[in-house]
Amino acid sequence: MVNADDKAVYPYTGFFAITPPPPSDPSIIEADGGKWIRLPSDGRLVEYFVHGSTKNDAAILVDCPGGGATGALVGKLPGVAEWCEAHNVKIISPSYPGFGHSEVRPGWTIGEWPKSDLEPILEQEGVTDSFMVTGTSFGTPHAQAMAVYFGERVKVLGLRVPYVGRHVSEDVGLPLGQANMRYDSKSCNTNLIGHVIGKAFMSTVSDPASFFDEPSGASRALISCLQPKALEQIKKLNNEHEDAMQCLKYDVNRGVVVSGQGWLYMCATDTLLDHKFDVRDINRDKTNIPVIVWYAEDDEDCPPSHGAWLVEEFEGKSRSFSGFGHVGAAFVDHVKFLDEVRMVA
Repeated sequence: MVNADDKAVYPYTGFFAITPPPPSDPSIIEADGGKWIRLPSDGRLVEYFVHGSTKNDAAILVDCPGGGATGALVGKLPGVAEWCEAHNVKIISPSYPGFGHSEVRPGWTIGEWPKSDLEPILEQEGVTDSFMVTGTSFGTPHAQAMAVYFGERVKVLGLRVPYVGRHVSEDVGLPLGQANMRYDSKSCNTNLIGHVIGKAFMSTVSDPASFFDEPSGASRALISCLQPKALEQIKKLNNEHEDAMQCLKYDVNRGVVVSGQGWLYMCATDTLLDHKFDVRDINRDKTNIPVIVWYAEDDEDCPPSHGAWLVEEFEGKSRSFSGFGHVGAAFVDHVKFLDEVRMVA
């Protein structure tokens, strides 16, 4: 049995329905150094990782990983474990539905995620007070949703290479924050065109580490189409930040260890673009959460205009990068980023 209510989590049947992956094994998560919870709402198993200080009085930081990554990544990045110990910080980082050993949930929305997936984890970890929040790339709208949902419990919001949802983008005149993949979680399970697009996309992410190495075939074509400068930037990153890139490659392949359906449903428009919350609601109740934004001027994934807009909207502290593109701006100088987050918390 995968979860308490299979039909609620996997509502699709019929000729075009994509077969869900097998149930996750909690013992494998534990062997990887992770933790897990079976959600009371729908019985899904969700993995998460706890990094850093084990002291009872440690400050809590919730990290929302980038797309394709798992909760294991942040603790492996160069210098992060040492930083946590030096500053008595405990990082809690979950894996999104379908990544690592977190079970798939078609059609999940980012606005619901803090309540459905994260809050039970915080309760299990005994987090009852305030905490810091960071997010990277696809993780930034999750971090924004946390600030809206938890309000004054969020001490500071740190965002790297961020984007905002479709509704806000259209309302304030920004380009879409992510590519429109032309399918949603329903269409890829119910009609021919959506099914073909979804299955074709999944075939390109069976070895996501290749995106950060020497991609070939369909993977190279996809990168060249969506991010023409990325191949040269990735080559530079592999030369100048080899340790961090090795961490990233290992983790994104860990993300598909069960299946590629995390990518399938992450990139569906009803998750990737339609977030079901309004980022402008942060601080609307005068909670005054400090906001820090690091973004890349040469980002071909999350438009730099989104980072600039967030800085202006929330009068945030900022740093802009150029030369490493989206991937580099997501993790270069991450310890310095954490320092900045901690200092304003």
